[in-house]
Amino acid sequence: MGKRYETVIGLEVHVELATKTKIFCGCSTAFGGAPNTHTCPVCTGMPGSLPVLNKKVLEYAVAVGLAMNCTVTRYCKFDRKNYFYPDNPQNYQISQLYLPICRDGCVEIETAAGKKQIGIHEIHMEEDAGKLVHDDWEEVSLVESGVKVVRKLRTERIAGDRSYLNL
Repeated sequence: MGKRYETVIGLEVHVELATKTKIFCGCSTAFGGAPNTHTCPVCTGMPGSLPVLNKKVLEYAVAVGLAMNCTVTRYCKFDRKNYFYPDNPQNYQISQLYLPICRDGCVEIETAAGKKQIGIHEIHMEEDAGKLVHDDWEEVSLVESGVKVVRKLRTERIAGDRSYLNL
């Protein structure tokens, strides 16, 4: 009987962009704030608050895309991914689910077998959720809520190619 299954592994990498404020509001992204500081009605999802895109986030996302040889799309948009979880007070996440900022790139790496190109399917901008703190008692910290991230989705098939194991 022949081999029925092939292991294929894809990576999704989240990268926090080095901006001073969050993706959709003017709250600080300084590390180490006490729980539920660096927040406002926008990043905590209060009714009537309206998000405004941070220009630096857009500039950095385009720079990441160009560095990874992506095509920067002429039209992109944000979507709401609805999910209910304690660290997400809005009950949705603003993301680029359908029309991301960058697509179809690659990164070239050196391996023992020579140069390889790793394909990048897309790069999109999104806000991060808060975090659950599991200490003496459960706590929800919204310091990270609304922090800007880009996701790089890699779809290159490397099945059977062992040269990637020594990176």
